[in-house]
Amino acid sequence: MGIAKLIGAISKKKVVGQKLGPVVKTGEGRAILDHPQQGEKISAPRYTFRIGAVGAIERVELSVNEGPWQPCRNSVGYWWYDWADYAAGRYQAAVRAQTKDGQVFTSEPCKFQVVSGTANKQPRAPKANP
Repeated sequence: MGIAKLIGAISKKKVVGQKLGPVVKTGEGRAILDHPQQGEKISAPRYTFRIGAVGAIERVELSVNEGPWQPCRNSVGYWWYDWADYAAGRYQAAVRAQTKDGQVFTSEPCKFQVVSGTANKQPRAPKANP
């Protein structure tokens, strides 16, 4: 979902559906876990979570499987979290957003699956030139 679509949805006061991911909504802003989407399968060796946010959101953090909250970086209209060294399996991620006035809101978890993880994999040796 692009930022323009997100802003349009907010201005029309639409309820954002589960397809777009869990929503953190405040009177001053919103944060939506755009990627991964609910039920998505990840097969890449590295993954970057994308959180869309509008309004007075000052800080966004992400937690995977109820683990420690990790700070997200803000760039080009989104918040991002780079994830690596994960094993295949089922996961869930939640977003926590803080407004400029200190209010903190947490999303419902978004469930997704990693079908080809990277943890504990040995790098392949380069092929020898004949």
